[in-house]
Amino acid sequence: MSTRAPFHAGLALREGWQGFSRNAGTLVGFTVLAALVWALLSALQAGLLSATSDQEASAGVLLLLLGLLILHAILGLVVSIALLDGGLRSVRGESVSLGDLFAKVGEVPNLIGLQLFAALAVLLGLMAFFIPGLYLAVAYVFSGVALVDGPRSFPDALNLSRRLVTPHWFDVTLFLLVVAGVIALGYLACLVGGFVSVPAGYCMVAAAYQQLLKQSGEAGQG
Repeated sequence: MSTRAPFHAGLALREGWQGFSRNAGTLVGFTVLAALVWALLSALQAGLLSATSDQEASAGVLLLLLGLLILHAILGLVVSIALLDGGLRSVRGESVSLGDLFAKVGEVPNLIGLQLFAALAVLLGLMAFFIPGLYLAVAYVFSGVALVDGPRSFPDALNLSRRLVTPHWFDVTLFLLVVAGVIALGYLACLVGGFVSVPAGYCMVAAAYQQLLKQSGEAGQG
């Protein structure tokens, strides 16, 4: 009777950091650029809200506010896709340029479907005695990486992530807590460290996905 290979969290952390180091300038630069655009949109939104706080907002202002909210959402999706793809390619030994990070922007609609479905499934699971939701919250953690590693639909990405995680659920959960701690420590360093810890965290998650993908024999691009 064959036994499934264990998940090595330490190896995933090391390979994730090595992948990040390979393209640190590009990944950090992109993260800084995204943060600046995010701050600009937030400042515009705050300015509009302040200007209309003492008077009734016109239809045009409301439409502009709605447009800024939509841009915020789109920016978040584009950043997620870019860092997921950049992290996976870095872990696989590729050199990534700033332009390369936008190669999978076409997956944004798929990512929207993935996030909506996963959020609904986790919410329903939490309402159903909590444990199913907790299980799915971890089981779906690699679905974004699986999506950019396609081509595959978002249901296929969710199912692939669940198959990879389920035999190692507790180990993957502990690994994710460590990655979250790394990112939090980056933000505690006067927030500036977040420009490093966030893309590094994406690379670590990508490295864990790559490790489990190889162990499982599932089809992937790398």
